[in-house]
Amino acid sequence: MKILVGFSLVIFLFIAFGAYIFISVNNVNTDTDRMVSKDLQLLIAGEQMAVRMANSIGLASGYVVFGYNDNKDIFEDETQKAQHYEKVVKELGASAEFTELIQRADDWREYVKSEVFNEFETGNKEQATLNLAISSKEARNIMEGFEMIAEDREAFIQKQGNSIINNGNMTLYIALIAIILVIVVSIAAAFITSTIITTPLKKVMERLKLISSGNLSHEPLITKSRDEIAQLVNSTNEMNKNIRELIGEINYVSHSISRQSEELTQSAKEVNAGSLQISATMQELATGTETQAVSTSELASIMVSFSATVEEANDNGERVQQASTNVLQMTNEGSQLMQASSQQMAKIDQIVNDAVEKVRGLDDKSNKISKLVSVIREIADQTNLLALNAAIEAARAGAHGRGFAVVADEVRKLAVQVSASVSDITTIVNGIQNESTLVAESLEDGYQEVTRGTNQIEATQQTFNGIGLALTEMTNNIQIVSENISNIAQSTKKMDVSITDIASISEESAAGVEETSASSEQISSSIEEVANNSHDLAKLAVNLNRLVNRFVL
Repeated sequence: MKILVGFSLVIFLFIAFGAYIFISVNNVNTDTDRMVSKDLQLLIAGEQMAVRMANSIGLASGYVVFGYNDNKDIFEDETQKAQHYEKVVKELGASAEFTELIQRADDWREYVKSEVFNEFETGNKEQATLNLAISSKEARNIMEGFEMIAEDREAFIQKQGNSIINNGNMTLYIALIAIILVIVVSIAAAFITSTIITTPLKKVMERLKLISSGNLSHEPLITKSRDEIAQLVNSTNEMNKNIRELIGEINYVSHSISRQSEELTQSAKEVNAGSLQISATMQELATGTETQAVSTSELASIMVSFSATVEEANDNGERVQQASTNVLQMTNEGSQLMQASSQQMAKIDQIVNDAVEKVRGLDDKSNKISKLVSVIREIADQTNLLALNAAIEAARAGAHGRGFAVVADEVRKLAVQVSASVSDITTIVNGIQNESTLVAESLEDGYQEVTRGTNQIEATQQTFNGIGLALTEMTNNIQIVSENISNIAQSTKKMDVSITDIASISEESAAGVEETSASSEQISSSIEEVANNSHDLAKLAVNLNRLVNRFVL
Protein backbone atom coordinates (compact mmCIF):
# COMPACT_ATOMS: atom_id res chain seq x y z
CA MET A 1 0.00 0.00 0.00
CA LYS A 2 2.85 2.40 0.89
CA ILE A 3 4.59 1.58 -2.41
CA LEU A 4 1.34 2.29 -4.23
CA VAL A 5 1.01 5.66 -2.46
CA GLY A 6 4.60 6.64 -3.39
CA PHE A 7 4.16 5.66 -7.04
CA SER A 8 0.75 7.36 -7.12
CA LEU A 9 2.36 10.63 -6.00
CA VAL A 10 5.04 10.38 -8.71
CA ILE A 11 2.43 9.50 -11.35
CA PHE A 12 0.31 12.46 -10.21
CA LEU A 13 3.28 14.83 -10.64
CA PHE A 14 3.96 13.41 -14.12
CA ILE A 15 0.30 13.87 -15.08
CA ALA A 16 0.24 17.45 -13.73
CA PHE A 17 3.51 18.23 -15.60
CA GLY A 18 2.14 16.72 -18.81
CA ALA A 19 -1.12 18.69 -18.46
CA TYR A 20 0.81 21.95 -17.95
CA ILE A 21 3.05 21.26 -20.97
CA PHE A 22 -0.02 20.43 -23.08
CA ILE A 23 -1.83 23.63 -22.04
CA SER A 24 1.26 25.78 -22.61
CA VAL A 25 1.98 24.31 -26.05
CA ASN A 26 -1.70 24.62 -26.95
CA ASN A 27 -1.67 28.31 -25.96
CA VAL A 28 1.51 28.91 -28.02
CA ASN A 29 -0.05 27.14 -31.01
CA THR A 30 -3.22 29.19 -30.62
CA ASP A 31 -1.33 32.50 -30.44
CA THR A 32 0.89 31.52 -33.38
CA ASP A 33 -2.07 30.44 -35.48
CA ARG A 34 -3.91 33.67 -34.71
CA MET A 35 -0.82 35.73 -35.52
CA VAL A 36 -0.27 33.93 -38.84
CA SER A 37 -3.90 33.67 -39.91
CA LYS A 38 -5.06 37.14 -38.83
CA ASP A 39 -2.41 39.58 -37.63
CA LEU A 40 0.08 38.80 -40.42
CA GLN A 41 -2.68 38.93 -43.03
CA LEU A 42 -3.82 42.32 -41.72
CA LEU A 43 -0.20 43.53 -41.85
CA ILE A 44 0.18 42.39 -45.44
CA ALA A 45 -3.21 43.87 -46.36
CA GLY A 46 -2.29 47.25 -44.79
CA GLU A 47 1.05 47.40 -46.56
CA GLN A 48 -0.48 46.35 -49.89
CA MET A 49 -3.28 48.88 -49.60
CA ALA A 50 -0.67 51.60 -48.92
CA VAL A 51 1.26 50.41 -51.99
CA ARG A 52 -1.93 50.29 -54.07
CA MET A 53 -2.75 53.81 -52.89
CA ALA A 54 0.72 55.09 -53.87
CA ASN A 55 0.49 53.38 -57.24
CA SER A 56 -2.97 54.84 -57.84
CA ILE A 57 -1.67 58.39 -57.10
CA GLY A 58 1.20 57.96 -59.55
CA LEU A 59 -0.98 56.42 -62.25
CA ALA A 60 -3.54 59.23 -61.98
CA SER A 61 -0.84 61.87 -62.18
CA GLY A 62 0.79 60.21 -65.22
CA TYR A 63 -2.57 59.96 -66.98
CA VAL A 64 -3.50 63.61 -66.42
CA VAL A 65 -0.08 65.27 -66.63
CA PHE A 66 1.65 63.19 -69.29
CA GLY A 67 -1.34 61.67 -71.05
CA TYR A 68 -0.40 58.00 -70.56
CA ASN A 69 -3.62 56.27 -71.63
CA ASP A 70 -2.53 52.90 -70.28
CA ASN A 71 -2.41 54.35 -66.79
CA LYS A 72 -6.20 54.41 -66.65
CA ASP A 73 -6.43 50.66 -67.22
CA ILE A 74 -3.63 50.03 -64.76
CA PHE A 75 -5.52 52.29 -62.29
CA GLU A 76 -8.53 49.98 -62.64
CA ASP A 77 -6.30 46.96 -61.97
CA GLU A 78 -4.92 48.62 -58.87
CA THR A 79 -8.47 49.41 -57.76
CA GLN A 80 -9.46 45.72 -58.09
CA LYS A 81 -6.38 44.61 -56.15
CA ALA A 82 -7.19 47.17 -53.44
CA GLN A 83 -10.79 45.84 -53.32
CA HIS A 84 -9.42 42.32 -52.92
CA TYR A 85 -7.41 43.35 -49.86
CA GLU A 86 -10.40 45.33 -48.56
CA LYS A 87 -12.43 42.14 -48.72
CA VAL A 88 -9.69 40.23 -46.86
CA VAL A 89 -9.57 42.93 -44.16
CA LYS A 90 -13.36 42.86 -43.71
CA GLU A 91 -13.37 39.05 -43.44
CA LEU A 92 -10.61 39.14 -40.78
CA GLY A 93 -12.41 41.87 -38.82
CA ALA A 94 -10.90 45.30 -39.27
CA SER A 95 -10.83 48.05 -36.70
CA ALA A 96 -13.02 51.14 -37.04
CA GLU A 97 -10.01 53.22 -38.09
CA PHE A 98 -9.05 50.70 -40.79
CA THR A 99 -12.64 50.58 -42.06
CA GLU A 100 -12.76 54.38 -42.21
CA LEU A 101 -9.52 54.50 -44.25
CA ILE A 102 -10.89 51.88 -46.64
CA GLN A 103 -14.05 53.94 -47.14
CA ARG A 104 -11.98 57.11 -47.70
CA ALA A 105 -9.81 55.26 -50.25
CA ASP A 106 -12.90 54.06 -52.12
CA ASP A 107 -14.34 57.59 -52.09
CA TRP A 108 -11.04 59.00 -53.38
CA ARG A 109 -10.95 56.52 -56.28
CA GLU A 110 -14.52 57.36 -57.19
CA TYR A 111 -13.66 61.06 -57.03
CA VAL A 112 -10.65 60.52 -59.35
CA LYS A 113 -12.77 58.60 -61.84
CA SER A 114 -15.57 61.14 -61.91
CA GLU A 115 -13.84 64.49 -61.31
CA VAL A 116 -10.38 63.87 -62.80
CA PHE A 117 -10.60 61.21 -65.50
CA ASN A 118 -13.97 62.41 -66.84
CA GLU A 119 -12.87 66.04 -66.92
CA PHE A 120 -9.65 65.06 -68.65
CA GLU A 121 -11.49 62.98 -71.24
CA THR A 122 -13.85 65.89 -71.99
CA GLY A 123 -10.79 68.05 -72.75
CA ASN A 124 -10.83 70.05 -69.55
CA LYS A 125 -7.25 69.23 -68.62
CA GLU A 126 -6.76 72.21 -66.36
CA GLN A 127 -9.81 71.37 -64.25
CA ALA A 128 -8.73 67.76 -64.12
CA THR A 129 -5.24 68.77 -63.00
CA LEU A 130 -6.74 71.10 -60.37
CA ASN A 131 -9.05 68.41 -59.05
CA LEU A 132 -6.17 65.91 -58.92
CA ALA A 133 -4.04 68.38 -56.99
CA ILE A 134 -6.88 69.00 -54.56
CA SER A 135 -7.38 65.22 -53.92
CA SER A 136 -3.66 64.37 -53.75
CA LYS A 137 -3.38 65.58 -50.16
CA GLU A 138 -6.29 63.31 -49.12
CA ALA A 139 -4.69 60.42 -51.01
CA ARG A 140 -1.37 60.89 -49.20
CA ASN A 141 -3.17 61.07 -45.86
CA ILE A 142 -4.94 57.81 -46.66
CA MET A 143 -1.66 56.18 -47.73
CA GLU A 144 0.06 57.36 -44.56
CA GLY A 145 -2.89 56.02 -42.55
CA PHE A 146 -2.49 52.57 -44.15
CA GLU A 147 1.24 52.68 -43.47
CA MET A 148 0.67 53.63 -39.83
CA ILE A 149 -1.85 50.77 -39.43
CA ALA A 150 0.67 48.38 -41.01
CA GLU A 151 3.39 49.64 -38.66
CA ASP A 152 1.09 49.26 -35.64
CA ARG A 153 0.19 45.74 -36.78
CA GLU A 154 3.89 44.93 -37.26
CA ALA A 155 4.67 46.20 -33.76
CA PHE A 156 1.79 44.14 -32.39
CA ILE A 157 3.08 41.04 -34.20
CA GLN A 158 6.55 41.61 -32.80
CA LYS A 159 5.05 42.00 -29.33
CA GLN A 160 3.03 38.79 -29.77
CA GLY A 161 6.14 36.99 -31.00
CA ASN A 162 8.12 38.16 -27.99
CA SER A 163 5.25 37.03 -25.75
CA ILE A 164 5.22 33.60 -27.41
CA ILE A 165 9.00 33.35 -27.00
CA ASN A 166 8.72 34.37 -23.34
CA ASN A 167 5.95 31.84 -22.79
CA GLY A 168 8.05 29.15 -24.42
CA ASN A 169 11.02 30.04 -22.23
CA MET A 170 8.77 30.07 -19.15
CA THR A 171 7.39 26.68 -20.14
CA LEU A 172 10.93 25.39 -20.58
CA TYR A 173 11.97 26.69 -17.16
CA ILE A 174 8.85 25.27 -15.50
CA ALA A 175 9.39 21.93 -17.27
CA LEU A 176 12.97 21.84 -16.01
CA ILE A 177 11.82 22.68 -12.47
CA ALA A 178 9.03 20.09 -12.71
CA ILE A 179 11.47 17.40 -13.86
CA ILE A 180 13.81 18.22 -10.98
CA LEU A 181 10.84 18.23 -8.58
CA VAL A 182 9.59 14.86 -9.89
CA ILE A 183 13.09 13.38 -9.51
CA VAL A 184 13.44 14.74 -5.96
CA VAL A 185 9.94 13.58 -4.99
CA SER A 186 10.55 10.16 -6.55
CA ILE A 187 13.82 9.75 -4.63
CA ALA A 188 12.17 10.98 -1.40
CA ALA A 189 9.15 8.70 -1.92
CA ALA A 190 11.43 5.73 -2.62
CA PHE A 191 13.53 6.49 0.46
CA ILE A 192 10.55 7.03 2.74
CA THR A 193 8.74 3.96 1.37
CA SER A 194 11.80 1.74 1.77
CA THR A 195 12.33 3.06 5.31
CA ILE A 196 8.68 2.47 6.23
CA ILE A 197 8.81 -1.05 4.79
CA THR A 198 12.27 -2.18 5.98
CA THR A 199 11.95 -0.99 9.61
CA PRO A 200 9.05 -3.30 10.56
CA LEU A 201 10.57 -6.08 8.41
CA LYS A 202 13.76 -5.91 10.48
CA LYS A 203 11.71 -6.16 13.67
CA VAL A 204 9.84 -9.16 12.23
CA MET A 205 13.15 -10.86 11.26
CA GLU A 206 14.56 -10.31 14.75
CA ARG A 207 11.40 -11.73 16.33
CA LEU A 208 11.51 -14.80 14.02
CA LYS A 209 15.14 -15.42 15.02
CA LEU A 210 14.12 -15.35 18.70
CA ILE A 211 11.23 -17.74 17.98
CA SER A 212 13.55 -20.12 16.11
CA SER A 213 15.94 -20.12 19.11
CA GLY A 214 13.07 -21.09 21.44
CA ASN A 215 12.55 -17.72 23.16
CA LEU A 216 8.78 -17.00 23.19
CA SER A 217 8.65 -14.63 26.18
CA HIS A 218 8.77 -11.27 24.34
CA GLU A 219 5.84 -8.84 24.12
CA PRO A 220 3.90 -8.59 20.79
CA LEU A 221 5.23 -6.26 18.11
CA ILE A 222 3.30 -2.94 17.84
CA THR A 223 2.29 -1.34 14.51
CA LYS A 224 -0.07 1.52 13.71
CA SER A 225 -0.38 0.97 9.97
CA ARG A 226 -3.03 -1.14 8.22
CA ASP A 227 -1.16 -2.32 5.13
CA GLU A 228 0.45 -5.64 4.17
CA ILE A 229 3.41 -4.97 6.54
CA ALA A 230 0.93 -4.60 9.39
CA GLN A 231 -0.63 -7.92 8.36
CA LEU A 232 2.83 -9.54 8.45
CA VAL A 233 3.51 -8.07 11.94
CA ASN A 234 0.11 -9.24 13.20
CA SER A 235 0.69 -12.71 11.70
CA THR A 236 4.09 -12.89 13.46
CA ASN A 237 2.46 -11.93 16.77
CA GLU A 238 -0.26 -14.50 16.21
CA MET A 239 2.31 -17.19 15.36
CA ASN A 240 4.30 -16.38 18.52
CA LYS A 241 1.12 -16.53 20.57
CA ASN A 242 -0.01 -19.83 19.01
CA ILE A 243 3.41 -21.47 19.44
CA ARG A 244 3.52 -20.34 23.08
CA GLU A 245 0.05 -21.77 23.70
CA LEU A 246 0.99 -24.98 21.85
CA ILE A 247 4.17 -25.48 23.91
CA GLY A 248 2.20 -24.79 27.08
CA GLU A 249 -0.41 -27.36 26.09
CA ILE A 250 2.29 -29.91 25.20
CA ASN A 251 3.95 -29.32 28.58
CA TYR A 252 0.65 -29.81 30.36
CA VAL A 253 -0.11 -32.94 28.31
CA SER A 254 3.31 -34.45 28.97
CA HIS A 255 2.90 -34.02 32.74
CA SER A 256 -0.63 -35.41 32.48
CA ILE A 257 0.62 -38.42 30.50
CA SER A 258 3.30 -39.07 33.08
CA ARG A 259 0.80 -38.87 35.92
CA GLN A 260 -1.88 -40.88 34.16
CA SER A 261 0.56 -43.62 33.09
CA GLU A 262 1.24 -44.31 36.75
CA GLU A 263 -2.50 -44.36 37.43
CA LEU A 264 -2.99 -46.64 34.41
CA THR A 265 -0.46 -49.11 35.81
CA GLN A 266 -2.31 -49.21 39.12
CA SER A 267 -5.67 -49.50 37.35
CA ALA A 268 -4.37 -52.37 35.21
CA LYS A 269 -3.56 -54.32 38.33
CA GLU A 270 -7.02 -53.69 39.75
CA VAL A 271 -8.71 -54.59 36.43
CA ASN A 272 -6.77 -57.84 36.31
CA ALA A 273 -8.16 -58.82 39.71
CA GLY A 274 -11.66 -57.74 38.65
CA SER A 275 -11.52 -59.73 35.42
CA LEU A 276 -11.02 -62.93 37.37
CA GLN A 277 -14.15 -62.18 39.39
CA ILE A 278 -16.06 -61.30 36.17
CA SER A 279 -15.18 -64.68 34.72
CA ALA A 280 -16.84 -66.44 37.64
CA THR A 281 -19.89 -64.17 37.44
CA MET A 282 -20.26 -64.82 33.70
CA GLN A 283 -20.66 -68.55 34.36
CA GLU A 284 -23.63 -67.90 36.65
CA LEU A 285 -25.08 -65.36 34.19
CA ALA A 286 -24.93 -67.91 31.34
CA THR A 287 -27.13 -70.32 33.30
CA GLY A 288 -29.77 -67.56 33.97
CA THR A 289 -29.75 -66.45 30.36
CA GLU A 290 -30.62 -69.93 29.07
CA THR A 291 -33.65 -70.02 31.40
CA GLN A 292 -34.75 -66.56 30.19
CA ALA A 293 -34.54 -67.68 26.53
CA VAL A 294 -36.95 -70.59 27.18
CA SER A 295 -39.51 -68.28 28.91
CA THR A 296 -39.30 -65.76 26.12
CA SER A 297 -40.09 -68.43 23.48
CA GLU A 298 -43.29 -69.39 25.32
CA LEU A 299 -44.31 -65.70 25.57
CA ALA A 300 -43.78 -65.32 21.80
CA SER A 301 -46.28 -68.14 21.09
CA ILE A 302 -48.92 -66.47 23.31
CA MET A 303 -48.43 -63.09 21.52
CA VAL A 304 -49.04 -64.73 18.12
CA SER A 305 -52.55 -65.82 19.21
CA PHE A 306 -53.27 -62.39 20.74
CA SER A 307 -52.13 -60.65 17.55
CA ALA A 308 -54.54 -62.72 15.42
CA THR A 309 -57.47 -61.75 17.71
CA VAL A 310 -56.56 -58.06 17.51
CA GLU A 311 -56.32 -58.27 13.69
CA GLU A 312 -59.86 -59.69 13.50
CA ALA A 313 -61.20 -56.93 15.80
CA ASN A 314 -59.46 -54.36 13.63
CA ASP A 315 -61.12 -55.72 10.44
CA ASN A 316 -64.58 -55.63 12.10
CA GLY A 317 -63.95 -52.06 13.26
CA GLU A 318 -63.02 -50.97 9.71
CA ARG A 319 -66.24 -52.53 8.30
CA VAL A 320 -68.36 -50.76 10.95
CA GLN A 321 -66.59 -47.48 10.18
CA GLN A 322 -67.29 -47.91 6.43
CA ALA A 323 -70.99 -48.69 7.08
CA SER A 324 -71.38 -45.65 9.37
CA THR A 325 -69.70 -43.49 6.75
CA ASN A 326 -72.17 -44.69 4.09
CA VAL A 327 -75.14 -44.01 6.39
CA LEU A 328 -73.79 -40.54 7.17
CA GLN A 329 -73.37 -39.84 3.45
CA MET A 330 -76.97 -40.91 2.69
CA THR A 331 -78.22 -38.80 5.61
CA ASN A 332 -76.38 -35.78 4.25
CA GLU A 333 -77.89 -36.39 0.81
CA GLY A 334 -81.40 -36.67 2.36
CA SER A 335 -80.80 -33.45 4.31
CA GLN A 336 -79.75 -31.70 1.10
CA LEU A 337 -82.89 -32.99 -0.68
CA MET A 338 -85.10 -31.83 2.21
CA GLN A 339 -83.41 -28.43 2.08
CA ALA A 340 -84.14 -28.24 -1.65
CA SER A 341 -87.79 -29.28 -1.02
CA SER A 342 -88.06 -26.61 1.66
CA GLN A 343 -86.78 -24.00 -0.76
CA GLN A 344 -89.25 -25.25 -3.45
CA MET A 345 -92.17 -25.10 -0.98
CA ALA A 346 -91.17 -21.57 -0.11
CA LYS A 347 -91.34 -20.68 -3.81
CA ILE A 348 -94.76 -22.40 -4.12
CA ASP A 349 -95.95 -20.54 -1.03
CA GLN A 350 -94.90 -17.25 -2.63
CA ILE A 351 -96.56 -18.15 -5.94
CA VAL A 352 -99.87 -19.13 -4.25
CA ASN A 353 -99.79 -15.98 -2.14
CA ASP A 354 -99.27 -13.89 -5.28
CA ALA A 355 -102.18 -15.70 -6.97
CA VAL A 356 -104.46 -14.99 -3.99
CA GLU A 357 -103.51 -11.32 -4.09
CA LYS A 358 -104.14 -11.16 -7.84
CA VAL A 359 -107.57 -12.84 -7.50
CA ARG A 360 -108.47 -10.36 -4.79
CA GLY A 361 -107.41 -7.57 -7.12
CA LEU A 362 -109.56 -9.11 -9.87
CA ASP A 363 -112.54 -9.17 -7.49
CA ASP A 364 -111.99 -5.48 -6.68
CA LYS A 365 -111.81 -4.61 -10.36
CA SER A 366 -115.03 -6.61 -11.00
CA ASN A 367 -116.78 -4.53 -8.33
CA LYS A 368 -115.54 -1.38 -10.04
CA ILE A 369 -116.88 -2.70 -13.38
CA SER A 370 -120.28 -3.35 -11.73
CA LYS A 371 -120.36 0.25 -10.50
CA LEU A 372 -119.49 1.49 -14.00
CA VAL A 373 -122.21 -0.74 -15.50
CA SER A 374 -124.76 0.75 -13.03
CA VAL A 375 -123.73 4.23 -14.12
CA ILE A 376 -124.09 3.22 -17.80
CA ARG A 377 -127.57 1.73 -17.11
CA GLU A 378 -128.68 4.95 -15.47
CA ILE A 379 -127.30 6.94 -18.44
CA ALA A 380 -129.17 4.58 -20.84
CA ASP A 381 -132.45 5.03 -18.88
CA GLN A 382 -132.04 8.81 -18.90
CA THR A 383 -131.25 8.69 -22.63
CA ASN A 384 -134.42 6.63 -23.26
CA LEU A 385 -136.52 9.15 -21.33
CA LEU A 386 -134.93 12.01 -23.20
CA ALA A 387 -135.65 10.22 -26.51
CA LEU A 388 -139.35 9.81 -25.54
CA ASN A 389 -139.59 13.47 -24.58
CA ALA A 390 -137.95 14.43 -27.87
CA ALA A 391 -140.44 12.25 -29.81
CA ILE A 392 -143.34 13.94 -28.01
CA GLU A 393 -141.99 17.37 -28.76
CA ALA A 394 -141.42 16.36 -32.41
CA ALA A 395 -145.05 15.19 -32.69
CA ARG A 396 -146.20 18.49 -31.33
CA ALA A 397 -144.07 20.33 -33.91
CA GLY A 398 -145.83 18.54 -36.73
CA ALA A 399 -144.23 18.44 -40.15
CA HIS A 400 -141.28 20.53 -38.95
CA GLY A 401 -140.37 18.03 -36.27
CA ARG A 402 -140.39 14.84 -38.35
CA GLY A 403 -136.60 14.77 -38.83
CA PHE A 404 -136.06 15.36 -35.17
CA ALA A 405 -138.59 12.60 -34.42
CA VAL A 406 -136.58 10.14 -36.54
CA VAL A 407 -133.38 11.03 -34.66
CA ALA A 408 -135.17 10.74 -31.32
CA ASP A 409 -136.44 7.31 -32.31
CA GLU A 410 -132.95 6.15 -33.26
CA VAL A 411 -131.61 7.47 -29.98
CA ARG A 412 -134.33 5.62 -28.11
CA LYS A 413 -133.47 2.36 -29.93
CA LEU A 414 -129.80 2.86 -29.15
CA ALA A 415 -130.65 3.45 -25.48
CA VAL A 416 -132.70 0.25 -25.45
CA GLN A 417 -129.77 -1.68 -26.97
CA VAL A 418 -127.35 -0.16 -24.47
CA SER A 419 -129.71 -1.13 -21.63
CA ALA A 420 -129.88 -4.69 -22.96
CA SER A 421 -126.05 -4.84 -23.32
CA VAL A 422 -125.62 -3.46 -19.84
CA SER A 423 -127.86 -6.25 -18.53
CA ASP A 424 -125.67 -8.84 -20.31
CA ILE A 425 -122.48 -7.24 -18.97
CA THR A 426 -123.97 -7.20 -15.48
CA THR A 427 -124.74 -10.93 -15.75
CA ILE A 428 -121.18 -11.70 -16.98
CA VAL A 429 -119.55 -9.53 -14.30
CA ASN A 430 -121.66 -11.18 -11.60
CA GLY A 431 -120.50 -14.58 -12.92
CA ILE A 432 -116.85 -13.44 -12.89
CA GLN A 433 -117.24 -12.16 -9.34
CA ASN A 434 -118.77 -15.44 -8.21
CA GLU A 435 -116.01 -17.47 -9.92
CA SER A 436 -113.23 -15.22 -8.57
CA THR A 437 -114.69 -15.55 -5.08
CA LEU A 438 -114.60 -19.34 -5.41
CA VAL A 439 -111.06 -19.23 -6.81
CA ALA A 440 -109.95 -16.93 -4.00
CA GLU A 441 -111.42 -19.28 -1.41
CA SER A 442 -109.77 -22.27 -3.12
CA LEU A 443 -106.42 -20.48 -3.26
CA GLU A 444 -106.76 -19.51 0.41
CA ASP A 445 -107.28 -23.19 1.29
CA GLY A 446 -104.30 -24.15 -0.95
CA TYR A 447 -102.12 -21.47 0.66
CA GLN A 448 -102.94 -22.80 4.13
CA GLU A 449 -102.09 -26.35 2.98
CA VAL A 450 -98.80 -25.13 1.44
CA THR A 451 -97.95 -23.35 4.72
CA ARG A 452 -98.60 -26.53 6.70
CA GLY A 453 -96.50 -28.55 4.19
CA THR A 454 -93.67 -26.04 4.47
CA ASN A 455 -93.73 -26.27 8.27
CA GLN A 456 -93.71 -30.07 8.11
CA ILE A 457 -90.74 -30.07 5.65
CA GLU A 458 -88.81 -27.68 7.89
CA ALA A 459 -89.51 -29.93 10.89
CA THR A 460 -88.39 -32.95 8.83
CA GLN A 461 -85.22 -31.10 7.76
CA GLN A 462 -84.42 -30.28 11.40
CA THR A 463 -84.91 -33.96 12.23
CA PHE A 464 -82.54 -34.92 9.40
CA ASN A 465 -80.02 -32.38 10.68
CA GLY A 466 -80.19 -33.89 14.15
CA ILE A 467 -79.77 -37.39 12.69
CA GLY A 468 -76.79 -36.13 10.64
CA LEU A 469 -75.11 -34.65 13.72
CA ALA A 470 -75.67 -37.82 15.71
CA LEU A 471 -74.33 -39.98 12.85
CA THR A 472 -71.32 -37.65 12.47
CA GLU A 473 -70.52 -37.98 16.15
CA MET A 474 -71.05 -41.76 15.97
CA THR A 475 -68.80 -41.98 12.88
CA ASN A 476 -66.10 -40.00 14.62
CA ASN A 477 -66.30 -42.25 17.67
CA ILE A 478 -66.20 -45.36 15.47
CA GLN A 479 -63.20 -43.92 13.63
CA ILE A 480 -61.41 -43.24 16.93
CA VAL A 481 -62.17 -46.81 18.09
CA SER A 482 -60.97 -48.18 14.74
CA GLU A 483 -57.77 -46.14 14.95
CA ASN A 484 -57.19 -47.34 18.53
CA ILE A 485 -57.72 -50.96 17.47
CA SER A 486 -55.37 -50.40 14.53
CA ASN A 487 -52.77 -48.91 16.86
CA ILE A 488 -53.20 -51.89 19.19
CA ALA A 489 -52.72 -54.22 16.22
CA GLN A 490 -49.56 -52.41 15.18
CA SER A 491 -48.29 -52.37 18.77
CA THR A 492 -49.06 -56.08 19.03
CA LYS A 493 -47.03 -56.74 15.89
CA LYS A 494 -44.16 -54.68 17.32
CA MET A 495 -44.45 -56.58 20.64
CA ASP A 496 -44.42 -59.86 18.75
CA VAL A 497 -41.31 -58.76 16.86
CA SER A 498 -39.73 -57.44 20.05
CA ILE A 499 -40.41 -60.67 21.96
CA THR A 500 -38.96 -62.66 19.08
CA ASP A 501 -35.94 -60.37 19.11
CA ILE A 502 -35.68 -60.76 22.89
CA ALA A 503 -35.74 -64.51 22.53
CA SER A 504 -33.02 -64.33 19.90
CA ILE A 505 -31.05 -61.86 22.00
CA SER A 506 -31.41 -64.12 25.06
CA GLU A 507 -30.01 -67.01 23.10
CA GLU A 508 -27.26 -64.81 21.72
CA SER A 509 -26.63 -63.43 25.20
CA ALA A 510 -26.15 -66.93 26.55
CA ALA A 511 -23.60 -67.59 23.86
CA GLY A 512 -22.10 -64.13 24.40
CA VAL A 513 -21.77 -64.71 28.12
CA GLU A 514 -19.82 -67.86 27.48
CA GLU A 515 -17.63 -65.99 24.99
CA THR A 516 -17.25 -63.14 27.52
CA SER A 517 -16.16 -65.59 30.14
CA ALA A 518 -13.47 -66.83 27.78
CA SER A 519 -12.59 -63.26 26.79
CA SER A 520 -12.19 -62.17 30.39
CA GLU A 521 -9.27 -64.56 30.68
CA GLN A 522 -7.72 -62.99 27.58
CA ILE A 523 -8.35 -59.51 29.06
CA SER A 524 -6.43 -60.50 32.15
CA SER A 525 -3.36 -61.28 30.06
CA SER A 526 -3.89 -58.09 27.98
CA ILE A 527 -4.03 -55.97 31.13
CA GLU A 528 -0.60 -57.16 32.06
CA GLU A 529 0.64 -56.02 28.65
CA VAL A 530 -1.09 -52.63 29.16
CA ALA A 531 0.77 -52.23 32.45
CA ASN A 532 4.05 -52.78 30.67
CA ASN A 533 3.12 -50.29 27.91
CA SER A 534 2.12 -47.65 30.50
CA HIS A 535 5.58 -47.95 32.01
CA ASP A 536 7.10 -47.26 28.57
CA LEU A 537 4.69 -44.33 28.11
CA ALA A 538 5.94 -42.78 31.34
CA LYS A 539 9.49 -42.84 29.96
CA LEU A 540 8.34 -41.10 26.74
CA ALA A 541 6.60 -38.41 28.81
CA VAL A 542 9.84 -37.69 30.64
CA ASN A 543 11.67 -37.24 27.31
CA LEU A 544 8.85 -34.95 26.06
CA ASN A 545 9.16 -32.75 29.16
CA ARG A 546 12.88 -32.43 28.58
CA LEU A 547 12.27 -31.20 24.96
CA VAL A 548 9.55 -28.73 26.01
CA ASN A 549 11.79 -27.19 28.68
CA ARG A 550 14.07 -25.92 25.90
CA PHE A 551 11.43 -23.21 25.12
CA VAL A 552 11.28 -20.05 27.24
CA LEU A 553 7.65 -19.06 27.90
